[in-house]
Amino acid sequence: MTDLAPEDKALKVVTAALVEACGGASACSHVLSKAQSLISGYCLQSEPKRFMPLNDVRTLERLCGRAIVSEWMCRQIGAPADPGALALADVALFAREGAEAQLAVVRALEDGRICAADRAEIRRELDDVAEAVAAMRDKVGQP
Repeated sequence: MTDLAPEDKALKVVTAALVEACGGASACSHVLSKAQSLISGYCLQSEPKRFMPLNDVRTLERLCGRAIVSEWMCRQIGAPADPGALALADVALFAREGAEAQLAVVRALEDGRICAADRAEIRRELDDVAEAVAAMRDKVGQP
């Protein structure tokens, strides 16, 4: 038997919790139209190469009304449990949009004149920056 990494062992455990929350492997096999043995294998540490596909996770989480596997996965990557919370991904998006706006201005100035197409591109890029800022502002809320 191949040893599982600790993260994979934990994934098997939370997958088993999801399956149980949905009524067990038999119930899940009917919902997913898959063999009960396949569903069980997703939960067994003795099946090191078998993991539940994400579309099945989504289906079962909707069924039980709980994001059991998804929340665990978010915690593993350091994502906030609250999707409305400010996260590093928001900062990354803001930085990328800002850089793209700067590049649009630099491209426009390369030939020494800004034409209508340059102005349109700069406006589009600045609109993207404004959207990223607005999203961050919404997540931060009022003081």
